[in-house]
Amino acid sequence: MTTQVVYGSLRFADGTTGILNGTDGAAGANTDGTQAELKSDATFYVVSASAGNQWPNRVITHASVSGGTLCQFAYVLSREGTVAALLPVMSRASMNDAGMLPLCKPYQLKSGDTIQTMTRA
Repeated sequence: MTTQVVYGSLRFADGTTGILNGTDGAAGANTDGTQAELKSDATFYVVSASAGNQWPNRVITHASVSGGTLCQFAYVLSREGTVAALLPVMSRASMNDAGMLPLCKPYQLKSGDTIQTMTRA
């Protein structure tokens, strides 16, 4: 098993961007095959926090999530415990070319929502 740093970006309906980084918000690493939360990047925000707590009531329209080698999936887990929105995943190499991709349907974050990811080698 290896570990990979996971990065992500969210674009909101108002045109602003949210930056996501690692499982602990400070260049944290996902162990391959283990699901982990992707939080706001503490480098850009006062604290690392779950997406729903960092940006409550913001509407996600575009996103991109990547791991060092491969990110298997990324999604918004609602506070009710259901998959609320699927997020686009890509390799680190293609992230610069593709940029952020639109979600199938915009999603409004609620306090308590989290972003879950899993990587593999």
